[in-house]
Amino acid sequence: MLFQHPQFGRRDFLRGALAGIGALNLPNILRLRAEAATPAAHDNTSLILLWQDGGPSHFETFDPKPEATSEIRGDLGAIATRFPGVQFCEVLPRLAQLSDKFTIIRSLHQASSGHVSATHTFITGYDRTGVIKGPPDNPDLCAVVNRMRNKHGGQMPHYVGIPTMARGGEAYLGPAFGPFRVDGDPSQPGFTVPNVRLSDTIDRVRFDRRLNMLGRLDLLRRELDASGQMEALDRFRQRAVDVLTGPAAARAFDLSREDPRLRARYGLHKAGQQALLARRLVEAGVSVVAVRFHPTGPWHDSWDDHPCGTHVFGTMKGRGPLFDQALSALIEDLESRGLDKNVLVVVAGEFGRTPRIRNFNGVPGRDHWGPAGNALIYGGGMQMGQVIGATNRHGEHPVRRPIKPQDVLATIYRFLGIDTRHEFTNFAGRPLPILPHGQPIAELLG
Repeated sequence: MLFQHPQFGRRDFLRGALAGIGALNLPNILRLRAEAATPAAHDNTSLILLWQDGGPSHFETFDPKPEATSEIRGDLGAIATRFPGVQFCEVLPRLAQLSDKFTIIRSLHQASSGHVSATHTFITGYDRTGVIKGPPDNPDLCAVVNRMRNKHGGQMPHYVGIPTMARGGEAYLGPAFGPFRVDGDPSQPGFTVPNVRLSDTIDRVRFDRRLNMLGRLDLLRRELDASGQMEALDRFRQRAVDVLTGPAAARAFDLSREDPRLRARYGLHKAGQQALLARRLVEAGVSVVAVRFHPTGPWHDSWDDHPCGTHVFGTMKGRGPLFDQALSALIEDLESRGLDKNVLVVVAGEFGRTPRIRNFNGVPGRDHWGPAGNALIYGGGMQMGQVIGATNRHGEHPVRRPIKPQDVLATIYRFLGIDTRHEFTNFAGRPLPILPHGQPIAELLG
């Protein structure tokens, strides 16, 4: 018989069969999550990660150098903020006026200036340099949060990707802890999320067919597992059905329920509506929402502003106001709803950009630069209204309070109640801590 094959046991068969029914493998995900619950005191905290894939220029965002020479300063000016002597790039006027509401880290640095390796370092906490191909060796922070967080009951997934973390992954945690992925542009008419809004007749028929298939697998499972050890899967299956068909998810993902004036405040563009959707999701109980946050400039849709293929100053003139609008609206909205204590917003990319502008056929741009970068932190009940650290006058490297990506991750994990010393076993059978090094940023903790 098939189940007697030495390399293919009954549990392997069931695992494969359940994996083959798509979204209804969610019960297995929920069961595993329950095995790693975090303390109840942190159950109502959430993270919004606005990931600036490609590496944002610190010069054209939160660390301009208006006194530097033109080949470093660039074509965009600097504007005053609410703090004397602190300036932002001219394309961020709304954020400049809200600067007392959030904290800027100006001294981020790491060894790698390559997209894949630098991203791996930042979102996993495990340092990587050189050329890396393929998925990350370690799980990214969102997958870790998904594995470690558990809120008993409820009708929402714990990790939503809009659409997903660029160059991230679950690694040895397995695909069960990847995101509930939201593709498409939420600013477009008719935007829907598959597997959530099942009012469509075809969707309902397909869903019922999958439920019937799962029912047949349940009968087979009971025959094979006389000890009843798998019976606990039933309540997780029911919760999976609740996630996919319950009203909470349908409401949270439905942007048409928002006041049109608030939607307009966020901006009726992709980044604006992504930020609004992120707020709706954490308000509904999602633990982590990761947004690939790259407001579209005139040339391309990432922050990778090389001189070949883009014009860094022209792109920022288009991208900057959209970024400014969406992020300032999110900050104001979270505060007005009293969510600034329970929701932490982190805005960052893998690195900054080169201090010296490079021209290619007359087009200016900035290349990758691991030695310096910046990030924005908001909420989490932390100390806001600060600028932490500083770079030298050319923006080349930190000269005060250098901070590594691992310190940012340690801060996030502390807020979410996750013990960074907790160990997972990798594919080689080696136990590895969630975070190999790094300390929470003391200035944020107060």
